[in-house]
Amino acid sequence: MTVLVVGVPEGEQLELLRSGIQRNPHFQVVSHADDPAVALAHARVLLPDITVLSLPAGIDSIDSDPEVLRVFRGVRGLDPPSGVVLRTPSARVPRAVSGLEVEGAVHIVREGDSEALMRALRTIGLRRASCDPDEMP
Repeated sequence: MTVLVVGVPEGEQLELLRSGIQRNPHFQVVSHADDPAVALAHARVLLPDITVLSLPAGIDSIDSDPEVLRVFRGVRGLDPPSGVVLRTPSARVPRAVSGLEVEGAVHIVREGDSEALMRALRTIGLRRASCDPDEMP
């Protein structure tokens, strides 16, 4: 499964996230971008199976940040749609964000929770491997 990482700047945090994802041989980070426009360009060209989108601190709804919303809608609008893992820095996931979860398609994990990240990646990967990414008729 190919993975696009969005919203994590170059540096130690990105490398930890990348190595954490790639410790499972079924997942390969194919690109990353901190800039939303660049992320969407990468997504359109690479058609990642999964997008890991890190939410900015203090966000209570992706609607409140137009750039985050644009990336989310953009990767979900691909054909086939990219599965999305929303990483939130909050100790508590805001209700507006948690309402976006769709089993096998959109998952929310807290930053630093590597077990939850791997569960989300595997769940999305299993759905995509079934050739039915979003239970399309």
